[in-house]
Amino acid sequence: MKLLSNPVLSLIFRLFLVIAATPVIAEESAFVPTGFQLYYGSDPTLLNQMQRQMRKGQVAVIELRGLDQKQISTLIESAHQAGTKVIAYLSVGELGQIEKANFELFLKQHKSPRALADMILSKNETFQSWHMDVSEKAWRDFLYQRIKQIYGQNVDGLFLDTVDTSDLYINHREWPIPRRAQSVSAMIDLIREIKALSPKKFILQNRGLNLIGKSVFVGDATGIFIPGLELMKSHPHNPDGLLWETAYAHTGDWITGKEREMIQIQKNGFTTVFTLGYTDTNVDRGQFFQKSRAAGFIPAWGSSTTKLHLELTQETNAD
Repeated sequence: MKLLSNPVLSLIFRLFLVIAATPVIAEESAFVPTGFQLYYGSDPTLLNQMQRQMRKGQVAVIELRGLDQKQISTLIESAHQAGTKVIAYLSVGELGQIEKANFELFLKQHKSPRALADMILSKNETFQSWHMDVSEKAWRDFLYQRIKQIYGQNVDGLFLDTVDTSDLYINHREWPIPRRAQSVSAMIDLIREIKALSPKKFILQNRGLNLIGKSVFVGDATGIFIPGLELMKSHPHNPDGLLWETAYAHTGDWITGKEREMIQIQKNGFTTVFTLGYTDTNVDRGQFFQKSRAAGFIPAWGSSTTKLHLELTQETNAD
């Protein structure tokens, strides 16, 4: 093809040819959550069933520490083929039996001036774990190290469990109110810092409903308000999802107000609300699914919070 004689027009024409020849790269479509399943175990039969149930838009929570490398790779490969995001369990507010020795070794290696006993608030007898003060730098550093290890497995994000340890900070009478506020703020900062570590990862917060509004009341009969996550509004480092575990199992003004907040959070679309109900509560399974879907939440069902390592959660009302 003969080029134009005018130098300016010739340059414009050349630029046009370059632009026209440049391949158009389609932007990755935004992930829209449409389903949820959770399994903490390693039974091959259940893992295979979990893979078969994966579909586009689903968020699947797994516990990496019970799986070998082949199991992890197979799960992730199946998930990505289906359009599912696999996210890994991480307890941010409690130290479990599995990690206790690892954390004590971490403290020793880093010559921490603080002993483990100084960071513990109380013990969770049900799960034989310890409630941690997330304002402790050594604990946060340990979590960041664990996150680095988890992300090395090519998972799509994290399931942040035990965020509700912040409720203990609010009511910890041995601390003056400013000291309580320090730890509550530290939990909010920790959630956002984890999201900021890798912004494209999907972060799902479990519980911690006291933190989801514009402000958090810290105190007893009297107290102070501090800034909350304010999930109704956009924030680059807020969690992508919020799980309301044991949804609809409790009554009262507080939980009614939080339910209204979560409905508005879901409507505003910045954080997706998931619900998880259990057979061993006073909640009717049919009503649980009906209420969840009427509110726009994404529901799942299990038999008990203590059996999540023994069975898959279910996404339908059918037994």
